[in-house]
Amino acid sequence: MHKKAKIDRRTFVKQVAAAGAAGMAAGAPALMAQSSPNDTIHVAMIGVGTRGFYLMQKFQEIEGVIVDTVCDLYDGNLKRAREHSKNDKLKTTKVWEDVVADPDIDAVVIATPDFWHAPMTIGAAENKKDVYVEKGWCVSLDQAKAMRKAVLENRIVMQLGHQYNSIGYFHKAREIYRSGKLGKVTNIRLIIDRTRAWPEWQFFQYYNVIEMPKDAGPDTIDWERFIKAAPVKRPFDAERFFLWRKWFEYGTGIAGDLMSHLWDSANMVAGMGIPETAVTQGGVYFWKDGRDAPDTWHVLFDYPKQDLIVTFASTFNNTHYGEVEQYLGREMTMEVSPDFCRTYAPEWKPEFKERRKKADAMARQVGIAPGDFPVPPVYSMKEDEVQVSSHQQNFIDCVRSRAMPRCGVHRAFEEAATVLMSVEAYKRETKVCWDPEKEEIVS
Repeated sequence: MHKKAKIDRRTFVKQVAAAGAAGMAAGAPALMAQSSPNDTIHVAMIGVGTRGFYLMQKFQEIEGVIVDTVCDLYDGNLKRAREHSKNDKLKTTKVWEDVVADPDIDAVVIATPDFWHAPMTIGAAENKKDVYVEKGWCVSLDQAKAMRKAVLENRIVMQLGHQYNSIGYFHKAREIYRSGKLGKVTNIRLIIDRTRAWPEWQFFQYYNVIEMPKDAGPDTIDWERFIKAAPVKRPFDAERFFLWRKWFEYGTGIAGDLMSHLWDSANMVAGMGIPETAVTQGGVYFWKDGRDAPDTWHVLFDYPKQDLIVTFASTFNNTHYGEVEQYLGREMTMEVSPDFCRTYAPEWKPEFKERRKKADAMARQVGIAPGDFPVPPVYSMKEDEVQVSSHQQNFIDCVRSRAMPRCGVHRAFEEAATVLMSVEAYKRETKVCWDPEKEEIVS
C-alpha cells in the first residue's frame, strides 16, 4: 500500500477513537461498525516461536494481508521466519517497542510468553495498532484492567487467541444450548488430559521438537530483554526462555495454557461469565523436573445465582479421556470438542432403556460385553455442517469493519479474571470469591 493510504487509515482510527470517547461514557458499543479505507492490512508478528510461527503462516494465507515485520529475541526464530516469509522485504528486529510505533503497521500479532502480553498489548493500543494476542490474556488482575482500559480508550480491535470460537462444533453447541433443548443444566464438566513420552511443555520452536537448539545461548538469545518484564531477574537460562510455561514467573500454568481454552469456549456456549467462587486443587505430582507450575489442576467454579457449577480437570500423566466438554442437562447431555458436537438422550427416562437394550444386543453380536458398547448419540454433527471463518480471518475482517471480534476485550477480561481466580485459590490454599463491584478477587 502506498504511503497516503497508510496515513488515511491512521487518521481513520484516530477519528474512531475521538468519536468513541463520548460513546463509551454513554454505554455505546466498544467499536464502530464502519469500514476501514485500507484494502491491504500490514501485520507485524511479535514472537515467532512455536505458536507465533504457526500464526505467521496462517496470516500469510489471508488475502489482502502482508506480514511486514517479525520480532523475536532468538536468532533461530528470526532466521526461520525469514526462510518462510512470503514477503521479500520482511523486516526483522528484537525491539518490540519499535514495532508497535511503526506507522506502516496496521495490526500486531502477539505470541510471546504470557508475562509480556500486557505491556505489548497496551503499547500497541496506545499506538493505535489493532491486536491479536494469544491466551492466557495476562498474569495479573491489574494487568487485565489496564489492558481493557487501553483497548477501549484507544478504540482498537482486539482478538484473544481462543480459536475454539472459530470452530463450527462450538457454534453448533451454542445453538443447541441456547435453544433450551438440554433442559436445565446444572453442571458443565471440562476435561483435558495430556501425556507424552517426554514432559508436557517440553518443546523448542515447534511442538514436535523436544531437543534444545544447539546454538541456544547468550549470543543468540537477548536474555536481558526477555526478563525485563519478569518479577525475578535471573541469570541466563535457555530452558526458562523456551520452556517458560513450567514456571509461574512467566505464566499461569495449566490455568492459562489449557483451562482457558475450555472455559472460554464454555463461556461462548453458555454465557455464564466470571464465577462467584473458585476452589483449586493440584500440584506437581508426576513431572518433577524443576517446574513449579502444577502438572495436575482441578478447579470448581460455582455460579449459585445461575444454579450452575463448572468443573475443570487436567492431568499430564494420562490421556485416556483426552479432551471433552460435557453439558449435563435434565433433558439431554451434550458433548463438544474441537472434533465433535453430539447429544445423548436422558438416561433417567423410560425410553432410554430401549436404546440401552439395542446397544447391548449389538455388543453381543460382535462378541463384547454389553456395557462396553455405548448407547449412540441422538445427534452427531457432520464436519461441514456449520461453516465458520478462521479465528485469524475473523480478526482481519474486524480490522476492516471495526466490529467486535468473536473473542473481544470483554470476553478476554472474563477469561483473565477466571483464570486468575483459579491461580489465587491454589496459591492461597482456600476458596476465593469474585467481588463484581470492586472487580477484585477476595478470600
